[in-house]
Amino acid sequence: MIVGWAVLYGSVRSYFALGNAPTFSPLPQDLMLYSYWGAAALCAAAGLTALALRLTTGSRAVLAAGWAVTAAILVACPLVLLDIVGGLLAGLGIPVDLASFASRAGMLSGALLLAAASLSYQREMRGGCQRCGRTRPADRDERTPVWAWWAAYLAVAGCLVRIAAQLSVGFGDIMYEAGASLVVFEAGFILAGTLLPLALVHRFGLIWPSWVLPLAGRRVPRWLVLGPGLVFGGMVTLYFGFGLAQMVGELVSGTAEYGDGIGSAAFLWTSVLAYLVWGVGLTVASVARFRATRLSCRTCGL
Repeated sequence: MIVGWAVLYGSVRSYFALGNAPTFSPLPQDLMLYSYWGAAALCAAAGLTALALRLTTGSRAVLAAGWAVTAAILVACPLVLLDIVGGLLAGLGIPVDLASFASRAGMLSGALLLAAASLSYQREMRGGCQRCGRTRPADRDERTPVWAWWAAYLAVAGCLVRIAAQLSVGFGDIMYEAGASLVVFEAGFILAGTLLPLALVHRFGLIWPSWVLPLAGRRVPRWLVLGPGLVFGGMVTLYFGFGLAQMVGELVSGTAEYGDGIGSAAFLWTSVLAYLVWGVGLTVASVARFRATRLSCRTCGL
């Protein structure tokens, strides 16, 4: 499947490189870092790496190549986060270009496919099931490990620091439009930074609490909490991890330019770091909940 993706999407990138690229908006390029030929070369690297994963066993070099190429693909499409938010909440005024989104989504799908293949290879190296990775029966202990608690509360702290940074400069210069979409966005923003991380480490994320009268005492659907945690945490980590790397690069090269208010150095560095802590904490807490609640594997029975 990955080889097919590499051929298909690589052909699209080559077609773009030959002067046939559509007009992307609002930025002139669809992917970050890579030129059209650079992205085509990355597709070729992904295809060759996928073949190596299929034809070899137990090679640490091949496994490292799989994860390295996956990471290289991921850093090309951090703007998918804005595409998703702008598409779901059109009233915010975030510009969304379908051609740009389709291209970034195509690139991201390659990263996900190669990550899955690399993970399966890694599990095979450990002697585990390729579907679940287990080498022994599943641990049914749903108690939250200490590191997951730290991660969840760091995520909450990141959200609160981000809000405090915004309060310090005000809301007058925010480009988003007012309306129902903004209300939904702000509500989701607060819930994703407070209730969601806490639900990943507290019992109310497993069993509906007594104040949820129609559902009190019943099990919370596993992916109701895990899905948003993994997706939001992963996308925020990718987007703001790339943003932080870009800011560090500008600082080192002396090309960084700052203004006042939301464009000031203090605000930008505080906000990006807060978002990154939030995203990483949420992702780690989600992984802990995923491990604690997974069921017996249908492939190996463990």
